[in-house]
Parts: sequence; C-alpha cells; structure tokens
Amino acid sequence: MDMTRRNFLAAAGVAGAGAFAALAGCSAPAANIVETVDVDVVVVGSGTAGTYAAVRAAENGANVLWLEQYLVRGGTSAITEGIATIGGYAMREQGLDLKLDQLYHDYMEFQSWGASPDVLSMYLANSGPATDWAIDHGAKLQYSPISEDTYWGSVCFDDEGNFLHMGEGMLQPLWDYGDTMPNLELRTGVTASELVIQDGTVTGLLAEGGEGTIQVNAKAVVLATGGFADNPDMMKQYVGADEGEIVIVGMGGRMGTGVNMGLSAGGRMHGQSAMMYTFGAVEGATGFNDIANMVFCWDATLSVNEKGERFLNEAETVTSRTAFRNLSVRNQKTAWAVADAPYVNAFAEMGQVDYVTGMTEGDLMQEIESYDSIVSAQTLDELAEKMGVPADALKASVEHYNAIADGEPDPRFGLTGEFVIPVLEAPYYAAKIVPSAYGTEGGPLTNDKMQVLSDETGEPISGLYAVGSDNGSMYHTNYPMHIIGGTAQGFAAASGFVAADTITA
Repeated sequence: MDMTRRNFLAAAGVAGAGAFAALAGCSAPAANIVETVDVDVVVVGSGTAGTYAAVRAAENGANVLWLEQYLVRGGTSAITEGIATIGGYAMREQGLDLKLDQLYHDYMEFQSWGASPDVLSMYLANSGPATDWAIDHGAKLQYSPISEDTYWGSVCFDDEGNFLHMGEGMLQPLWDYGDTMPNLELRTGVTASELVIQDGTVTGLLAEGGEGTIQVNAKAVVLATGGFADNPDMMKQYVGADEGEIVIVGMGGRMGTGVNMGLSAGGRMHGQSAMMYTFGAVEGATGFNDIANMVFCWDATLSVNEKGERFLNEAETVTSRTAFRNLSVRNQKTAWAVADAPYVNAFAEMGQVDYVTGMTEGDLMQEIESYDSIVSAQTLDELAEKMGVPADALKASVEHYNAIADGEPDPRFGLTGEFVIPVLEAPYYAAKIVPSAYGTEGGPLTNDKMQVLSDETGEPISGLYAVGSDNGSMYHTNYPMHIIGGTAQGFAAASGFVAADTITA
C-alpha cells in the first residue's frame, strides 16, 4: 500500500449563500467606514498562495496589507503535507530529467485540453524557482518522490528528521521573514467583503474588522481565499453537489469570497466543477487519514453498489486517479467497499497507523466497531443482508473479482489481477463509502501573470489578481493527482510568487 499520502484534518465549514456574487463592486457609504488604509498591495488570505504573494511583494519593496479572516495564519495549507517542486533545487541536484514537454501534454490531456496553456506553462516554469525562494528563506523542503512519473513533490523535515506539515516547515519560516518587514502589515480577524472599482479598474476593497468597515485603497488586490468548498450554495451551483454529498476535508471557512469578488468585477468562471478529490471516505469518518479510510478506500478493495454489483475499475484508487473513484461513487445510490478477514487483520496487527509519522497507538477493530457504516458477517449472505443488497449479486461480484486475480478477464472495467485484494475468508467486512475532496479548483480565469481576465473583453481587469484555489485557470476536469501530485500547493506557491513579481515589476 502506498503510505505517502497528504493529510488533511476534517472541519465543518457551513454557512449561507454565496452572498458576494451580486455585489456591484462600489464602495459603501462613507459613514459606514471606520478606517481608510492606503497601500500598494492588499492580499486576501494567508495560505500558501497568500503567503507567497504577500511576503514576496513586500520583499520587492511594495507596501503590503495582508488580511486573514481567522486569528491565525495558514488555513488548510498549514496542515497539508506536500508540495510540487518541479525543477527545484533537489531535483536539479539529483540530475532528474524533468520531461516537461511530456508532463505538459499529459496534464493537458487529462484536462481535455481545457486548462489554460499559458497558465500551465507558467506553473511548470515557476514551481521550482518559487519553492527555491522559500528554501532560501528557511523552508525545510526536501524532494520526496513517490515515483519519477507521478510525483514531483517535496515534504518538510526538521533537523532531526521529523516530519513537518507545510505550516510549520514551509510557511512559518516565510511568516517569520515577513514579520521582519516594516512594509508588510498583517491583520487577522478581518474579512474582505467587496471590491472597490472605479472606471473598470480595481482600486481596493472593503473589509469587515472588529471596529467596523475598513476601506483599503490599493494599486493591486490579490485574491487568495482558498476556493469555495465550504459554501453549500456554490457547491450546488458549480459542482452540482447537494449539501453533504461530498465530504470536504480541511480547515473550513472556504466560502468563495475571493472567487465571488473576482466574478463581481467581471471575471470569467473557469474549471468551475473541478474538485481536488481524495481517495474517498468511509461514511462517518472525520479525517482524511482515518484508519477506516486507509483500510477501505486507499486500495483496490472490491466496490459494489446498492445492487451488489461492481461499478468501476477499483485500481483507479491505486493509480491515484482520485476523480474517477469519487465520480463513480457519486453516480451510485449507495456504494460499499468489501474486504475479508486476512486483509483487515493485517492492518489491525500494524496498530493505528499514521502513514506520515509511522505507527501510533490504537485498535483498528474497536475503530471498526464504532462505525455504523461498517458491517461484518460470517457469511456473504448475512453480509448482503446487513448491507441491504441482493445476496446473489454480491456473491457473483465477489466470485468474479476473486477470479480476476487468477487471470480471468474483466472486459467491462479492465481491472487486472495484480490489484485484486481477494475476498476469501470470514468474517467479511463492508464499509459504506462516500465521495470526499480536499477542496475546489474552479475560479476566475487569468493570464500567465495571474491577472483576472474580463469575461466581456478577454483583457486583464486592471488591479485584480487571483492565485491558488481562487484561480481556476489550471483546470477543466479535475485534480491531476496521478500526474503531478502536490499541484494545489505547488500552483499556490508559483501563482502567488508570480503575481507578486508582476505587481512589483
């Protein structure tokens, strides 16, 4: 089993409608404004994209105001585990062939050639330089390939070799660096609410803080709020997902603020349905790397629907085509992952595993018993009854799935024997599985300088930039885990870095 997966903590982020979408983008009455601030650049959001944009712009000499809606920096970026560093220090030192032409083609092919070619080229060219800059300022990134063909990422370790999440290992050194700059002001607990637009040019924004409304006058506004995964109305509008249909993992609070501000200025939505899917989740799981998810969702376990029938090539999970697994599950009324005693016991003997730090204390069997969505039985007939599926169909699916391991062809789905985890010995287990995602990837379309493009003219909207998951330019279908894992963080870094350099050029 691949034990090098990114870790996200689960958090709920539910709120009302995407209220910013209808804002006209003009300033509020002066009587409501308690403070006016004049700066060169205002950056909204403090995850990886916002951090790179704010600190780099200040390093380049701009006066920067940096807004974060929460009292602490980092958002979901702080708890991620890896970042794509294409062409960075470590890769060059190892003399690896970057194969950028092939990488470009594979990526665009997966996006059905609907991603922006200019923005993808920007990303491939700037991923390495951006993360090299972070390393120069103390980030503890080390190249950590899963395979030469599917992962271009780095993770963080301290001087003793202990794993660090991105917040501690990469962002904190940049925050410390930024804190030394008198021209960079961070304000936490402040939420951007509306762009200020004059004669088609974005000249700043309004934000809500503890004292009331703040008007920020700026030559450039950088949107870096992390997408809209926690906004049920936007998820329904753009992804077609009902509330709760897709389990969202992360820090919460990603309400589409930046996306809607970009659209309110006349930007064009791009890649709106693109999701950064996980490997799926057991219903009721509270974290991405919960042991139940690892057992039932991270490998090619037999998957059946409410009819007891297989509905996909189970190996899509192993090959990191995470979108395929989740989209297939979304199309079923109910989906189950089925396993047998030897498979489950193998995990139980390992203890409660954290795939990043190694084994920790815990009891898998007690964990399984705590889930209403996991059932077990001594016979397949009994298991089918507990699942609520036809017993004959379930037994036929198990028989065919097991036969694939012995060379029987799978003409409908194309599963091959090396991926099969046979279901042979009682007790048998079935876990109800549901779609799951780290976040959204749709947002305003930009050029390769991260300038938001007008839907009407196709030209840049003066003064407005979108970075990270507020920028939808890199996507058309879904997240390309199997091609460039770590791209959400990698693009966040590169886009923030490039936006800052563009603004301060």
